[in-house]
Amino acid sequence: MVMEEKHPSFDIIGSKGSLLAQKRIVLCVTGSVAAVRAPEIARELMRRGAHVFPVMTESACRIIHPDCMHWATGHKPVIQLTGAIEHIALAGNVDTCADLVLVAPATANTISKIACAIDDTSVTSVVTTALGQGIPLVIAPAMHESMYNHPLLKENIEKLTNIGVTFLLPVHEEGKAKIMDTESLVRAVCGRLTQKKSLDKKEVLITSGRTVEYIDPVRVITNNSTGKMGRALAQSALAKGARVTVITGKAAVSYPSAARIKTVNTAQQMQEAVAEELTKMRYDLCIAAAAVGDWKPKKTAPRKISTHAQPELILELEATPKIVDNVKRLSPATFVVAFRAVHNLEKQELINDALARLKKAQADLIVVNDVSGQGAGFEADTNEITVIGTDKQAVHLQKQDKEQIAAQLLEIIAEKMRKASKV
Repeated sequence: MVMEEKHPSFDIIGSKGSLLAQKRIVLCVTGSVAAVRAPEIARELMRRGAHVFPVMTESACRIIHPDCMHWATGHKPVIQLTGAIEHIALAGNVDTCADLVLVAPATANTISKIACAIDDTSVTSVVTTALGQGIPLVIAPAMHESMYNHPLLKENIEKLTNIGVTFLLPVHEEGKAKIMDTESLVRAVCGRLTQKKSLDKKEVLITSGRTVEYIDPVRVITNNSTGKMGRALAQSALAKGARVTVITGKAAVSYPSAARIKTVNTAQQMQEAVAEELTKMRYDLCIAAAAVGDWKPKKTAPRKISTHAQPELILELEATPKIVDNVKRLSPATFVVAFRAVHNLEKQELINDALARLKKAQADLIVVNDVSGQGAGFEADTNEITVIGTDKQAVHLQKQDKEQIAAQLLEIIAEKMRKASKV
């Protein structure tokens, strides 16, 4: 990656800190009207120490002139590939390759091309090269909401997420899926680039998804958990150097291919799978993030119950096993993190409830989220949590993407584990 002679715009590099010092970021700009935000994004990254190298599609050049990106970054943008093999120079197996590739804004068209390994623009060729080289890729979508809601686009986003691509969720307003604000975007990039290997070589067991309990062969009692939080935890733990096993119930997501996955249905099956894992190998950390159903029918009908023959149905329920309560008994050295969903509790009520549950489970930390709030918990891409330890100190993480919540939570866990190991 060739550095230009000192450009006047380089004067701003590091003016807001050195968090990204010596980092090389390729900023790919596509043909969304949000391309007008690209100079601002570039310069905020530079102010934190980075050198930013712009790459633009032809469509992006019709919205913002390449000269503007040259002015903003101090580097001439790549708008087509030449004999200089710019995609390799920027993101290939060279000594000066990028530390991260950021596509901001990313159109539906470009996202789907990336997911299908189609290279017909300078941006898609750079991204394909980066993925092949193992360079982190961050994508910030921006488009009309109806386009963002296209089921095949969602599938393509899911496909890319499963191979480790980070998506920065858009803001939904005025019928648009708008690119997130610059401050949040830059913070997410900083977090991705400065990810600590704080769980290096740790064995991590994560429960995720929801369990089901059968009324009859086709009907179940369950809840609305999607497994998104569990997936985010698995992705972040892998990025922090851990070896990850996920025991999942029903889920609306796929888990990272680098994790070992075991699938179950019922609470009893999950309890047995967790016990098997904890007795056959040593886990440093167990995160009980699954939404295990609290109740199951005392009896399961052997056949589908007909509403014609039986217009009323009375179910007698019994409690399911509390899986997290047995972890310390099976593996006393494992650091245990319990999850607890509550509904519409006042702050002190929430803390008191959490401490009681923490004590009963003999856990080291408990993560509580109040699912009565919009965009927190079940079926949401965001979460808001309170983390409480045995020292009774509570840390509140404001509502944000589950990926960001997971990364911050795992740093809290890693620090607690480090302190516990010194006791």
